[in-house]
Amino acid sequence: MDFERLEQAWRSEANRPSEEQQARLMEELMTMLNARRRTEFVLAAIPFGAMIVFTVVAGVAAYRGDSFAHDWPGLAMLGVCWAALIGTFWNGFRARRRHTGQPMRDTLENLLAQNQAARRNYMTFCALTPVFLFPLWMAVDHLKDDGRMSAAAGFQATALCVGALVASYAWNTLRFYWVMKPEQRRLESLLAEYE
Repeated sequence: MDFERLEQAWRSEANRPSEEQQARLMEELMTMLNARRRTEFVLAAIPFGAMIVFTVVAGVAAYRGDSFAHDWPGLAMLGVCWAALIGTFWNGFRARRRHTGQPMRDTLENLLAQNQAARRNYMTFCALTPVFLFPLWMAVDHLKDDGRMSAAAGFQATALCVGALVASYAWNTLRFYWVMKPEQRRLESLLAEYE
């Protein structure tokens, strides 16, 4: 969202536009919001689709195999991933606000609610990352014990997964402090000025 433009329009003397200008501004804002929602939907559909594929593959493997009890760490990792995905969708669902009939105020409140949902998703990710590491370690250990993975391959798999988690954690932390927190402060400031 282009906050600079929104703040300039908010604080300018032209903040009392004619009805035609108001309609045009609202149309632009709604276009930006719709584009943002479409992007969020696509970005949410990618992990959801991947999780369905992983779940089907794991389900078929567990159904065909006779070592279901022995392969529980992989299923536990899958469960942690589903918990994170469901928590993310639940946070997005909770972010919906009711319309009060004041379009600008409703828009600012919705943007702030979406920001809060994104920050809760970051906290969910941080909380579930250590939980994910235990079944990961157990899965690699079981694969090495069964002879399905060498010690070197187990080390590489663990290093790859931990490296991906660290990179994801670093990216999300940077995004939390450099994007989400400043956006939160700006939205709260605009909402306070509106009220």
